[in-house]
Amino acid sequence: MLGNVAPTDFDLRFSLFGIPVRVHPLFWAVAAFMGWYPENLKFTLVWIACVFISILVHELGHAIMAKHFGWPPEIVLYHFGGLAIYQPYSGLTTQRSIIISAAGPMAGFALYGTVWLFDYFSFRHGLWNGLSLEARQYIIIAFNDLMFINLYWGLINLAPVLPLDGGHICDDICKSVKRYRGDILAMQISMVVAGGLAAYFFMHHQRYAGIMFALFAFFNFQSYQQRNRAW
Repeated sequence: MLGNVAPTDFDLRFSLFGIPVRVHPLFWAVAAFMGWYPENLKFTLVWIACVFISILVHELGHAIMAKHFGWPPEIVLYHFGGLAIYQPYSGLTTQRSIIISAAGPMAGFALYGTVWLFDYFSFRHGLWNGLSLEARQYIIIAFNDLMFINLYWGLINLAPVLPLDGGHICDDICKSVKRYRGDILAMQISMVVAGGLAAYFFMHHQRYAGIMFALFAFFNFQSYQQRNRAW
């Protein structure tokens, strides 16, 4: 729904577990915008690093599961987050599709649990006592950022709103339950939930999330109209 982003000369490219990864320069710009600390740019850099690690782990969850099913994936990180791209040439089932969609948030929740445990035990056993107060402050901020992103963003990502993972899961379920125009039902659910979440976030002065879900509601409405016209 949000589409891919054309490659540029400034993309960061590397491979992880045999999976090609491409990072568009807009990824860094949007991450910086979301966590901008004008009073301390080092806090912004910590935030950008945490966003990068978290979204990469999330997309690796999708990609590794797709690879497990025999479909070679690639990962793109761009302004709207990330994409795990794969072509299911054969053997795609509703169950497999749902598993791949759920694997991303589950990988993020696993990272959240790992960071929480390491945060708890490292400070309890004084692992950072030899560091300066400033260094410990950055470590605390990094732990907090990682836990926030992987828990709260992961939960939001499970909302039944296309193109989020929860939306894809909802779409798969709707198509299996309602074989005739199940995709229409998924779009209708997406519009209602996205509109409600947009209103919620705007009321709580979380403008970025509000704008994002308002766009999701609009995109789903457009897709809904086009699908209806096709019928």
